[in-house]
Amino acid sequence: MAQILAESLLVQGLPFVSLDEESKPWNFPNKTYYDITPPSEISEVEDAFRHVLTKPIDTSSEPLVAIIGVGYVGEHLVDVFSKNHNVLRYDVSEARTQQLAQKQPIGSRVRFTCKASDLAEATHFLISVPTLLLSDKTIDSSYLRSALSVVKLYGRQGAVVVVESSVAVGMTRALLGPLAAERGFFAGMSPERVDPGRIEPPAQSIPKIVSGLDDVVPGSLDAIIRLYSQSFDHVVPVSKPEVAEMMKLYENCQRMVCIAYANEMADACGAHEIDPYEVCRAASTKPFGYQPFSPGLGVGGHCIPVNPWYLLSNSKFPFLQAAAEKMHARPAEIARRAVTRVCGGNKSGLRPRVLVVGIGFKRGQSHLANSPGLELAKSLVLTDKVDVAWADPLVS
Repeated sequence: MAQILAESLLVQGLPFVSLDEESKPWNFPNKTYYDITPPSEISEVEDAFRHVLTKPIDTSSEPLVAIIGVGYVGEHLVDVFSKNHNVLRYDVSEARTQQLAQKQPIGSRVRFTCKASDLAEATHFLISVPTLLLSDKTIDSSYLRSALSVVKLYGRQGAVVVVESSVAVGMTRALLGPLAAERGFFAGMSPERVDPGRIEPPAQSIPKIVSGLDDVVPGSLDAIIRLYSQSFDHVVPVSKPEVAEMMKLYENCQRMVCIAYANEMADACGAHEIDPYEVCRAASTKPFGYQPFSPGLGVGGHCIPVNPWYLLSNSKFPFLQAAAEKMHARPAEIARRAVTRVCGGNKSGLRPRVLVVGIGFKRGQSHLANSPGLELAKSLVLTDKVDVAWADPLVS
């Protein structure tokens, strides 16, 4: 063990040098970022219409808020809305549904289901399903389209339907707009602002952006405000879903750009034999005009690494694209520099052993989604020049 530790290297802080491949633009396919046609196969579709309640929703009835998709974001929505409303948690995964049901305290206002027909009771639908990236950097909207297809089958006239998932600008209107017009749903978009691992401020205290498709179904924004204002401390309405969509991507991508800039500063510091973290600490003493960002291995999670491609799907952002490409390539470049350093000074003839400390996507997290630490470990293995191990007390 002593030998392993002696030969190990914590590589997250190494200087960064650009790869030649980073200057090459992504080859975007010549296709749209979503498919207007929903998937045709849905569980229980053959007898679905037997369960549909055709009677419009009585606005005086007690709301039943259905959360469709109960991953990390969906769980937060359940926690917030169940303080004031009855909530129906719906997820297609039976295992996930059972797992959550076991954690729910007795007497809770939350019900669990993986049967789509149970959604016929709901008055409000909040959609928080994943919107992932395909290998060609286009958006996989299949989960969202599937969720909307279920809402189409079981939602009643007058229901409120809100997209919480991160989407490209214009996607809410394209996918939800025709459905809202056809079925008489009040519809809009309210982008989630969940930060995994953050306790303060609590979710209900984070200002909540809401928008409505009032030009499609008049009264949508008011209906959404009525619901959200009962659970969130500060509801911020905007003029239309496109504003809400752009806002979410803009605020997340700003972090991507600032971190990429901090990394460039750190790389320059290496050439001048300067500690980049000392530079950051010194700059942070300025009480105005500067926001602290520290250099690091990269960005991870379900939002920051992928949101740039939502913007790039239908808009030109050369500066953002350059930052995203730099951040995507950084773990592999850090791995290359680490191997060069450890192998260049190795005179023992033994194969170097490298220990990667921390592979969660960020400090204090066990989630591995787009984890730069995990990408670093993979890149080290692919060099075939070192033996690699990892250590993270939060990851099993």
